[in-house]
Amino acid sequence: MRHLEELKEKRDELNSKVKELNDEKRRLIEEIKRLNSIVKEERQQRDKANDEVKGLKEKRIASFEEIGKIKKELDELMKVLEKFRDSMGGSYRRLKEELKEMEWEYQTEVHSIKKEKELVKEMDAIEKEIAKSELLYDKKRKLTSLQRQLRDLYTEANVYHGLLINRAKDSEKHHDTMMKSLREIETLEGSLDKLNPEIKKFRDEADHYHKEYTKEVAELPKEENLEALRIKAEEILANFKSGKKVTMEELALLHKFGLY
Repeated sequence: MRHLEELKEKRDELNSKVKELNDEKRRLIEEIKRLNSIVKEERQQRDKANDEVKGLKEKRIASFEEIGKIKKELDELMKVLEKFRDSMGGSYRRLKEELKEMEWEYQTEVHSIKKEKELVKEMDAIEKEIAKSELLYDKKRKLTSLQRQLRDLYTEANVYHGLLINRAKDSEKHHDTMMKSLREIETLEGSLDKLNPEIKKFRDEADHYHKEYTKEVAELPKEENLEALRIKAEEILANFKSGKKVTMEELALLHKFGLY
């Protein structure tokens, strides 16, 4: 009977080990699932940040392209203004006052034909200067507008650049977290791969001991003959100790009852 108990204890010990390893396997699988969820989330966040970085790059490029156009327009406008300044004889306000005085003189005073022609000629010249001055004023106003647009575009481009840097850092952070989780998953899957054959090994050993136990239990006599068989085994043991010869069957019976 002791041999049967040993078989049972060994089987139960191995089954307990199998259960322990299966618990560890389930823990590893759950941890892998958790990490896979993190990988999925971090990948989505990384890809979203990358899309935003791409969009911000495009906007920044568009801003600089517009800056280039405005700078070119400003250069052309400055050349025109320089030309106007070289040909201008006075300010718009002074020219208007001068024309007003000449018109008053022409209308209120009597002049010779020669003097009138001179006045008309001078007034025509001043009106041309005034027209130039008005055009110059419009150009200056355009210049101010372009300079303001240029400042706004530089500010906009800088904002896009700052956002781009921040989102690029976010993308890198999500990528690093994702890669860290993937490395952890790889390690856990390696542990899982090692665990599976170990579980099989202990399960096979437990099955072996269970079959041996079941076989020997099946070979035991009925309960009513068990006591008589035990008594016989004890007699065989006494004979064996006294030096008498015993058969292999008798030794097997001693072994079953844990007496040898």
